[in-house]
Amino acid sequence: MKTETFKFIVVLLLPILLFSCESFIEVDLPQSQLTGTTVFENASTANAALSDIYAKLRESGVASGTTASATLLLGSYADDMEFYGNNNNIEQFNKHTLLASNTMLTSFWNVSYAQIYATNALLEGVQNSTAITGEDRNRLIGEALFIRAYIYFYMVNLFGDVPYIITTDYNQNAVAFKTPQAQVWQFISNDLVKAESLLPKSYPTSERVRTNKAVVTAMLARVYLYIGNWTEAENHAVAVIDNPDYSWELNPELVFLKNSPSIIWSLHPGIAGLNTNDARTFAFSSGPPSKSTLSINLYNAFEPSDLRKTLWIKTVINDLNTWYQPYKYKKNTVTPQAEEYTILFRLAEQYLIRAEARAHLGNISGAQDDLNKIRNRAGLNNTSANTPESLLTAILNERRFEFFTEQGHRWLDLKRTGNAANALSPVKLGWKSTDILLPLPEKELILNNNLLPQNPGY
Repeated sequence: MKTETFKFIVVLLLPILLFSCESFIEVDLPQSQLTGTTVFENASTANAALSDIYAKLRESGVASGTTASATLLLGSYADDMEFYGNNNNIEQFNKHTLLASNTMLTSFWNVSYAQIYATNALLEGVQNSTAITGEDRNRLIGEALFIRAYIYFYMVNLFGDVPYIITTDYNQNAVAFKTPQAQVWQFISNDLVKAESLLPKSYPTSERVRTNKAVVTAMLARVYLYIGNWTEAENHAVAVIDNPDYSWELNPELVFLKNSPSIIWSLHPGIAGLNTNDARTFAFSSGPPSKSTLSINLYNAFEPSDLRKTLWIKTVINDLNTWYQPYKYKKNTVTPQAEEYTILFRLAEQYLIRAEARAHLGNISGAQDDLNKIRNRAGLNNTSANTPESLLTAILNERRFEFFTEQGHRWLDLKRTGNAANALSPVKLGWKSTDILLPLPEKELILNNNLLPQNPGY
C-alpha cells in the first residue's frame, strides 16, 4: 500500500473513530474534507491519526485481548491455558504442533507490521510537517516511537531475527532483510530512550489510555530486564514506583478496574459502556467450554490461601466436571459506563522487575521486600527465599500467579529465563527445543525470499 493511500484511508476512518470514541480522542475534526498530507497540517488532525493507531492496537494484534492476541495465543503456548474448542489454529499453539501456515500466526505477523507501518507513516508525516511544532511535535513523535518499540518487543521475542522497518517505502519493505536480534533490541532501546526524552509527565487525555513519560520508563525497565541490564532495569523501575502519580492498590478485587491508581497504561474499549475484549474472550457459563480455560496445572500451583486464586479465577462446574475461567476482567457486556479497560502496564510489574534486578545484583533484602509487596496483597506470608537463586525461582513463580492471561508474560518469562523446556516438556507432548521461536509465516517467506531461512524446526 502506498503512503498516500494509507493516509487517505486513515482520514476516512477519522470521523467514525471520533464519533464512537470521543472521550478517548479528545480532539475535534475540522469540518473540511481531509485528504493525503492534510492530516499533518495541524496537531489536532495528526492527534486523531495517532488515536486511530491506538484503536487498531485495541481491536487486533498483540495487545488487543482478542482470540488472536498475545494474551490468548501465548497463554496457550505456555502452561497457563487449555483449549477445548475446535479451532485448529489455537489448538496448534496449545499442543505445540504449530505450522508455518497457521492463519493466526500469519495474522499476528501481518497485523503487527501493519501497525508498525502506521506508526512510520505518522512519524514521517509529523517530521516532514512545518505546521506541527513544539510540544505537539514531541508528543506525537514520542508516542509513535513507543508504539513501534512496543510491537517490536513482541516480534523479536516470538520470531527472533525480524526486519526492523522504519520507512513507508513499499519497495524497501517488500524485500526487507531480517535484522539480527541483538540489533533489534538495540533499535527498541533507542526508540524508547528517544521517546522518553520527548514525552511529558502528563497524559494527553483525562485517562491513562495513551502514553506519557512514565509509560516509556516502565517499558524501558522491562526491556532492560530482558536484555540483562540489571542496574538500568532497577533504576527505571524505581523511577516509576517512586512516581507520585501512581500508588499501590491494596485490594486485589480493585486492581483491574479502570480507575485503579496502579494502572500505568491501558487501552480504552472504544465505545461508551463497552468493556474489555479480554473479558469477552474468556467468558463462558457452562462446560465443556468452546473457549480456552486456565489449566489445572496453573490452578493447582497456587497456594491454597492465595486471594488471586479465588478473586481472579472463576470455577465453572457442569456434570461433575470443573473448568477454570480467567476472571480478572469480569464485565463481558455493555454497562452504563465502562468499568474495565485492558491494562498493559501496572505497578505490580515494576515491583517484580525491581525484585528480579535486585536479586541479580545481590540485594537480597530489597528483592524480598518487593516480592513480599506482591505476596502480602494476595494474602500470603513473606517469602522464605533468601538466596539469589531461590529468589529468582520465587519471583518467576510469582510472576506466573500475578500476570496469567496478561499479554503473554508467562511464555516470555519462561523463554528469557531458560526455563521453557523444564516447565513445558512434562505437560506439552509436542514440545521441542526449537519451539523457543515461532515459525516465520509461510506466506511471508514466499513473498520475500530475504526472510529465509525459516526458523529451526519448521
